[in-house]
Amino acid sequence: MQVILTEDVVGLGDIGETVTVKPGYARNFLIPRGTAIELASASAKQVEHMSRRINAKKRQLKGAAEERAKEVSSLTLEFTLRGASGGKVFGSIGNRDIAAKLLEQGIEIDRRRVMIAEPIRSIGEHKVSVKLHPEVTANLTVVVNKAKATEEEEAQETEEARANLEASDEDVEVVEGFDIDEDGAIVAADDEDSDEKQDSES
Repeated sequence: MQVILTEDVVGLGDIGETVTVKPGYARNFLIPRGTAIELASASAKQVEHMSRRINAKKRQLKGAAEERAKEVSSLTLEFTLRGASGGKVFGSIGNRDIAAKLLEQGIEIDRRRVMIAEPIRSIGEHKVSVKLHPEVTANLTVVVNKAKATEEEEAQETEEARANLEASDEDVEVVEGFDIDEDGAIVAADDEDSDEKQDSES
């Protein structure tokens, strides 16, 4: 079933868009809540009238979103993740965490509007985009601070490092006549028999 959205529906579409949905979803959820009208049941006059109302509302929402974008862009959200001495970071910051932190600042944003491809897993400063309107996106700063890892986490990092080292050693194939120096580079082996052979030939 095709419907025209009269409100933004996160995950489905923005106000004014024509989208295809399951009939049950439209009749039991979207239409009763006034967030959509069925395209097939609307006359040309109704669609034209609805379009004018929607366009007026879109302009109003865009203006409000632009004001909110100024507020969001000025924010710096701070988080803390535990980090081991070797550099491994435990935990991550996802869009749900950022939305919750924004709510603490009095700004309610659906987590699906926080545009991050994957959770943040590194210490430092990150730029995160928040889609406030189809035409308005705000960029805020997320700072991830480091806290000391627990003893168990330190042990886990050490064990992972040891396992990675053993795996890399297994991948190295030593060729006859060559050896591996202290830096892990392959070098010609010191072959005493070869030296003796060269001395006898000379």
